[in-house]
Amino acid sequence: MPAKVELPVGGPAQDASGSSARLAIFLSAAVCPGAGHFAQRRWILGALYLAAFVACLGLTFLAVVVPLMMNLRITLDFAEKGSSEIFWTISLVKVLTWFGLAVLVYLAALVDIIAYARRQTRRGLNARRKNLEPL
Repeated sequence: MPAKVELPVGGPAQDASGSSARLAIFLSAAVCPGAGHFAQRRWILGALYLAAFVACLGLTFLAVVVPLMMNLRITLDFAEKGSSEIFWTISLVKVLTWFGLAVLVYLAALVDIIAYARRQTRRGLNARRKNLEPL
């Protein structure tokens, strides 16, 4: 006679998917947008979020650093040759625009990770309910 094995309703599969969802949310929040998508094996979407976020931060960095470097060059040229060029200004509009877009990409990635985790949890609960229904 085969032995009966009772499986718990909230067994390890639920805990594993729950911790997986928490890990994905943590990675997207703490590491960078797209990292949680990679943890969920959603490669293309993760790469798109990561590329968009890095591009926005890179353009924010350039909007600040390029005028600073040009002003340094102008200052050194003035000290060496006495030439008088006009200093460059840092465009606050450019900096805030690129930084704002980076924040929007970050938030969009977080919302997408949380929504995907909820959908997966709901699917798992529905599948478990179907398995527990009497025939």
